[in-house]
Order: sequence, then structure tokens, then C-alpha cells
Amino acid sequence: MAIVSPFRGIHYDLSRGTDLSRLISQPYDVISPEEQQSLHRRHPRNIVWIDFGLDSEGDGPTANKYTRAATWYRQWMSEGTLVRDTAPSLYYYEQEFSLPGRGGIMRKGCLGALRLSAFGEGMVVPHEKTHSRPKEDRLSLMRATEANTSPIFGLYSDPRDEVAKVLRGRLAGTPDFSATDDLGVKHRMWRVTDPAALRATAEKMSDKKVFIADGHHRYETALAFREEMRKKHGAREDAAYEHVLMFLCNMDDEGIVILPTHRGIHSVPAFSGEDFAARVSPHLPVETRQGSPEDALKAIAEAGRKGKAIAWSAGGERFHIVSFPDPARFGEENLSRVPPALRTLDVVLLHGFLFERILGISPDAVTAGQFVRYYKEARKAASDLARGELQAAFFLNPVTMDEFRHVSLSGHVLPQKATFFYPKILTGLLIFSVRGDDSLPG
Repeated sequence: MAIVSPFRGIHYDLSRGTDLSRLISQPYDVISPEEQQSLHRRHPRNIVWIDFGLDSEGDGPTANKYTRAATWYRQWMSEGTLVRDTAPSLYYYEQEFSLPGRGGIMRKGCLGALRLSAFGEGMVVPHEKTHSRPKEDRLSLMRATEANTSPIFGLYSDPRDEVAKVLRGRLAGTPDFSATDDLGVKHRMWRVTDPAALRATAEKMSDKKVFIADGHHRYETALAFREEMRKKHGAREDAAYEHVLMFLCNMDDEGIVILPTHRGIHSVPAFSGEDFAARVSPHLPVETRQGSPEDALKAIAEAGRKGKAIAWSAGGERFHIVSFPDPARFGEENLSRVPPALRTLDVVLLHGFLFERILGISPDAVTAGQFVRYYKEARKAASDLARGELQAAFFLNPVTMDEFRHVSLSGHVLPQKATFFYPKILTGLLIFSVRGDDSLPG
């Protein structure tokens, strides 16, 4: 069962009159080097100074971005820039945003302390592979600060929306915290301290699985940190380090948005768009059209209602649609090494067949960062293609929530960068202290 507890959150002291929008940031793993520099310049107390610090010349084991993060954290606490709530709380969190063609959208959930459990125990389910370098980075930060500085994004199934209704019934009219990020997303958060509401929320969450949507590296880092702390302080159910800061959201909520991550290829030996099309066409229908990246996305969205479809372009305001009319049968015949739960996913058809079988791009090469680039925006991929930085751009439909759920429950994980849950959960709204002497209410 999922064990969710209230906690005494650490946050910016807004009574000082500072605009919270200048202090928050996106999660570290979606911040470009240019954005990282810009956020450091934006405000000397922006959360990136702690969560995503800059390397400096002369850094070593005893002086580095992690030790500096710990120094900033302690200083901000002592000077009152950061303060800690006096009462254990769950934090109701809304994100208001818009998307072309869909208008205004509201995503709702809450921030709480989730009891850690290893993958395979059944309470917390991953959907994505992780890599060692980001986990080493996050573990070094946790060791230095003894804090969760950025929440993980978790999903649970609640068709009747009972968990969120309990918390919404205890909200004051004005949010305790509000900010607007650089993408125009409006973030609002309320403290909920009512003991009856906190108990009811914990009870309603107790029979649910939690699916990690974003933050796999941070979750595995929290597990590793827990083991280190157990050796120092013992295993205690109420210890803060037995938990992790998590945003919990109902996957049945209409505000859940999964966007695709598009691909571009480069440096593939002897690549030719004409040759590629000629090699694909004996296996699958290929249609050529004139148009923009937006036209390509509309075309595969329409074609995807009948099966699966991927668009690609080698430039020249022209794109090609590769259709998979019977993806299950195609996957069985051509992707037999792939688990059945994964064979019909757009991203698996792209990597497993078009990349590996047709172009010879091996999974190991992709993992090593060769040949393939990733794009959140189709137009950016098209722009890089036009500048000659890519040989071809590939446009995908998003993974559906049903596919996400099915793969997660199957015991398998999605390929790297298969999902992009939008918008991200802000870093800087709340910090969760996991020092050895911190505990949660029973």
C-alpha cells in the first residue's frame, strides 16, 4: 500500500515581499546550460543555487557545487529566506496552463511525503530506465543538503477522485503560494492542516499503487540515501529519510497531459532520404506530402486513429508518413525480442524497426548518445534539420495514458524519453528535510 504522510514543508518566506516567480525553476533535468546560467543571474536566492549549482574552476572533493549548495541552504534557513511550517501539512497543488487546440487545462494533486519502497515490492511502479550519472549527481546533493529539493511526480488511479475531493474541501479561498513560470503556467498551492482531512487522505491512498511519471533518478537516489541513513541512524518508520517528497496526481484526471518527444538523427553513415524511403516501403505504407512540422503532426494524429503512424522529413518542406495498420501483428513478426507489452508503442516501432533494422542504429549506440537527438518541439527539430545539423527529423504521437498504465503494470519499462508529462512540477515551492533527526507524525 502507498503510505502518504503530512510533513512540515520548508519554503520561501513570502512575507518579505519577494515575487515567488523569480525564485522557482523547472526541474534540473529539463534546464539547458543557457537557462541554468540565466536562472542564476535572475535572483541570488533562486532555487537553482541549491538544486542545480554551477561548477567552478578549482572544484574538488571538499569544495564543489554540492558543498556550496549546502552552504547556501543553511544560510538561507538561518537568515529567514527559507522558513519551515509549524504544523504538518499536505499541500494541495494546482497547475493552470493551455495547449494549442485544447485551450485551458487544470491539473490538480497534492504534495506529501511518500514512504519509500523498492521497485518490485508493488507499491511504487517505475516506467523508465535510469542511468548512473544523474543518480550520482542527485545523491551527492542529498548527502550535502540532507533535503529533497525537488519533488517527484507520481500518479495513482482514482476514478471517483476521492483523494483530491477530501483536500479540496479544506482549502481557503486564497492560495498560500502562487507563481507563474517562464512557460506561462500558473502554479497555486494551499496548506491543508486539518487532522481529519489528513487522516482521510492517507486512508484513501492506502490501497493504491503509485506510478512514477517523472523523477526516476531522484526516486532511486532517495532509496540509496535511505540505506546510507539506516546504517547511521537505524530503520525507523517515522524517519523522514524513509520517505520522499512527491507530487501525487490522479491519472484519471482530465488534466493529465503526455506530450511526445521527437527524434532527429545525425552522423549516420551514407544516409540518404530516398534510400531510406525505398528500404521502408516494401514493409510498410509510405505516403509523401508537402507541409510544415505542424502539418506532419496533424497527419500522424489522424493516421494514428486507425493504427500507428510516424512522420519523418529529410528537409525541403516535405514529410513522409510511415503507417502501421496492424501494429500488433507487425510487432509480433518484426520485434519478437521486444516484450509484447511494448511492441505496439510508437517509440518502440521507431527505434526497434526504423532505426535498428533499417538504419542499423543499435540500442547501445542510442544509449551511448550516438546518432539520435531528442526534441520537445517539432519545430526545433525541423529548424536543426534545415541548418544541416540533422539528416532527418522524426515526429511521433504521444504515449497514451492507457499505454503508460499497461506497460507499468506489465513489469516492463518504457524506452528512454518515451513520455513527456507537461507541465513539470516546480522546483522551489517546497523542500523536504531528511536529516537523521527529522521525523514525521505518526
